Amino acid sequence: MDVDPLADTVPPRHAIESDEEEDEYNPLPITGSHLDRVNEAKLIPGDLPQGKSLVIATGDIAKYWARGADLGEQSGGGYVNKVQAGLIFSPEWTISTIIVSEVLTRLPVWSMHRYVSAILDALKPSKVVLLDTYSAPAYISEQPVPFEDAPLRYLATHAVDDTLKSKVEPFAPPNLIQSTSASFLSVLSASHSEVHGTLILVPSPHIPPPPPKVLNPSNFLHLEQDTVEWPQATINLAQDLLFSSIGETAPRWVQPTRHDGTSSTRKKSDVGEGGMYI
Repeated sequence: MDVDPLADTVPPRHAIESDEEEDEYNPLPITGSHLDRVNEAKLIPGDLPQGKSLVIATGDIAKYWARGADLGEQSGGGYVNKVQAGLIFSPEWTISTIIVSEVLTRLPVWSMHRYVSAILDALKPSKVVLLDTYSAPAYISEQPVPFEDAPLRYLATHAVDDTLKSKVEPFAPPNLIQSTSASFLSVLSASHSEVHGTLILVPSPHIPPPPPKVLNPSNFLHLEQDTVEWPQATINLAQDLLFSSIGETAPRWVQPTRHDGTSSTRKKSDVGEGGMYI
């Protein structure tokens, strides 16, 4: 891996990885508009329902949860510089809007605020609940906790009820969340303080790589790559906490069944009913 001698810090160990992905053929060329600034952030279509509760799942946990959830057909998308970063669903079993975010591409830090603001301004949600991960090995606490025993944790823009507190632990300082979920909580606190936001964090055994410096085109091959398979009980607990926070009950999440004990009966790239906006 090349090291930039002008960088402020030496890249962390988890950022040193194979460059095989760089050699993959990508039919969508990267243009200058993708690289280092936000020219446009919007939702398509522009007339999505407003005032509903909003459920946002991000990254690896979003991809894994969405394949076992009955999300139905995609109803819209969230875009930054014409790159699809969010898949929007409105399944019949909930009155909320669901966004499966950053499963096709990861957002650079410089694009997160505009992406988040575009979503909140367009949908004007009554409540926001988020699902994301935190790194169990990197979590700082008095006693290190192995991944297998790591609890679900939470962050919120407001006081949470005793039911949630009894099932999860707070995500405590000096630990930080640096994903788009943190941007959602920040924007809610600063510009939408009347809207309550709750983030449920599922432990991950990995230390995440830093956000990319450029915005790459959507890549549907990412949907086929599972870095973690969480226990069904863990996903159901996280899902229950999400929807109980907005006064709803979700159908039980069932881990996709297997052909031979190792692969899903659905294509790994299937999220919802597989219909995508491009």
